[in-house]
Amino acid sequence: MATQADIYQQVWDVVVVGGGMVGAAAALGLAKNGFSVLVLEQQAPNMDWNRQTPVGIRVSALTRASENILRNLNVWSFIVQNRHHPFRSMHVWDAFSSAEVTFNAAEIGEANLGYIIENDLIQSALWQGFAREPNLAVSLGSKIIDLQLPNADDAIAKLSLDNDKTLQARLVIAADGGRSQIRQLANIGLNRQDYDQCAVVGIVKTELPHQDTCWQRYTENGPFAYLSMGNNYSSIAWYLPIEKQQWALSLSDAEFAQALGKASDYRLGQVVEVGQRGAFPLIRQHSNHYVKHGLALIGDAAHTIHPQAGQGVNLGLLDAAALVDVLSAAKQANRDFSTLACLRKYERWRRGDNALVQRSMEWFAWFYQDNALKNGVRQGVLPIVNHFKPGKNWLMEQALNGREALPSLAQLYAI
Repeated sequence: MATQADIYQQVWDVVVVGGGMVGAAAALGLAKNGFSVLVLEQQAPNMDWNRQTPVGIRVSALTRASENILRNLNVWSFIVQNRHHPFRSMHVWDAFSSAEVTFNAAEIGEANLGYIIENDLIQSALWQGFAREPNLAVSLGSKIIDLQLPNADDAIAKLSLDNDKTLQARLVIAADGGRSQIRQLANIGLNRQDYDQCAVVGIVKTELPHQDTCWQRYTENGPFAYLSMGNNYSSIAWYLPIEKQQWALSLSDAEFAQALGKASDYRLGQVVEVGQRGAFPLIRQHSNHYVKHGLALIGDAAHTIHPQAGQGVNLGLLDAAALVDVLSAAKQANRDFSTLACLRKYERWRRGDNALVQRSMEWFAWFYQDNALKNGVRQGVLPIVNHFKPGKNWLMEQALNGREALPSLAQLYAI
């Protein structure tokens, strides 16, 4: 692995800006395919994990495709030996009608419908993998102040840092989140919608067992979900109007527990223990472009969606895996992987799928709004969905395994 002095002396194949889950997956996948990779991040994640590590409040519901990506990157075993929580069914109902739907993994011959895993653990597992890749290095703490993309006179991208140093790369990957500085420096615009909602998240213990089931109820304020974790613990996702965010965070633990019980219609009984909680605003945004010559956006830097179905991280990991496929194919054919023509293959692959999922989540939220017409439609349609096994099984297959055109890393044992 390169020393800190060395990182400024060479031209990297790829510099990944952002070492979160998506950026780390892209970096690790590219390093395994022979690229020299430098990851820029402000600070390293907690690397000292065990089963007693305090539970984080931000979790993801990983699909089978995401599980395969982590398996193929050789980091899944680290997650399993620490904490992972398979959920075997999902139960959805609302406060405005008697309609309910239950999805059960056994109905499609699967052991589970996915896993609830802490974001911090996923990131730590990927960083554990960095140490096994001699052509991957990490630089911590430096801030980017300017970006120069390749042009007719210079085929190398340059990142100017606040320590008066410059990094050089054939390709820059922006994995620096929804407020991506790299996207802004590259003058890539985006379409943005503010939902005027927030998500209140945390870890709680309920009176009744969750039965390895994710429970989601639609209320007058928005969805409320229990995401099953160990024992009787669940991660909560409570969607509220943005003006109620401070109210929810300012409640005492006893008041908060009472409010959660009411929001869930006491489906798991009383909330008997409340841990740390937090909240974040909900927005949808989609970059006008994912690529320029010498630049690719992945994950939240390219798109953010309503989190109610937990698809954000899954989409980001598919971005990373698709980009690894496109760049690796170009490298194997001795073609320049930084060109716009090459990178547009990645954009065409992922942008349409991401837009479709964004719109699907918005339609789903619209369908569950409280008004007489929609309440009546749900009352009539959902029992049909619940009892029409071919349709319900297709929905589960799509949610778990995704579309057929999966990147290599998202298929089982690609490496």
